Amino acid sequence: MITKPTGNLLPGCPETYEEHNEWIDKANLEKEEYYEPMWRGDCNCKTDFDGPLIRVSSRFYPPMGHYGPGWDGTIHIMFPEEEIIEKKMEADSFEDLVKQTEEFVDGVKEKLKDAIKSCNLAGKEA
Repeated sequence: MITKPTGNLLPGCPETYEEHNEWIDKANLEKEEYYEPMWRGDCNCKTDFDGPLIRVSSRFYPPMGHYGPGWDGTIHIMFPEEEIIEKKMEADSFEDLVKQTEEFVDGVKEKLKDAIKSCNLAGKEA
């Protein structure tokens, strides 16, 4: 097993995979694994910073005496842990609930994508 990156190491490059993994663990200490980008190691000490910025959290209740006559619930769009959108949903059938929910989330996704692109955050020409 190779325990050291290959090639000519430049200053600042971890000298072993263990050193690289220790740095990654420290860099991710304050991060929530499933809710925000995290540092991850790849072969030859390549380093990635990957993960979600926006997530969907929802809960739906079935039609029961104590819940009500139809399906209902709420969709929350989170960035990363801050709620930026809340949408109440109601439907007569599970199939309708699924359709409405997916259409709503797809619409939010498209609007967010367009809004982010229009900000030109990377300074690229449109």
